[in-house]
Amino acid sequence: MNPITHQLERILENSSAEDLEILNDYLKNFEKKQQGEFATYLSASLDMTRITDDQASMVSIPNTPHIHNNVGIPHGGILAVLLDTAMGTLANSKCDPGFAAVTTTLTINYLTVADEKKISAQARVIRSGRHTMVLEGNIFQEDGKHIATATGSFFIIPKKEKPAIASQQ
Repeated sequence: MNPITHQLERILENSSAEDLEILNDYLKNFEKKQQGEFATYLSASLDMTRITDDQASMVSIPNTPHIHNNVGIPHGGILAVLLDTAMGTLANSKCDPGFAAVTTTLTINYLTVADEKKISAQARVIRSGRHTMVLEGNIFQEDGKHIATATGSFFIIPKKEKPAIASQQ
């Protein structure tokens, strides 16, 4: 039997109802990644949705125990991923073909704890130059509570072709 099958059996035997719900959500989204519905494993694991237009980008994730720290609130690093992704998605949408934007600095001020079912970060461009962009990102809840604010600088670089990954046998 495959070692992953044994590992999965052990995990299932020892899982709480919460563990099973998180694992089920993760596996559903992993399958969606395989089917092309998510671009990255990170987006899939966080069940991330993105909406981008010419002026702004919004990235949302569900607020579940999957993203909580050891005190039961959304982990600051996850909020940083959300802000960076919203800003980076917008920055990349502004790049000329053959170029990409990568984060060079990210400054975040955490203002309060997110406590609604969904957490959304919105981004807008502050300045766009030939080699760098500066963006602003904010997390607001639907009730208007301001959770975090960020600025990010992005360097514009030529895209590199992805190397082919050799399959392991």
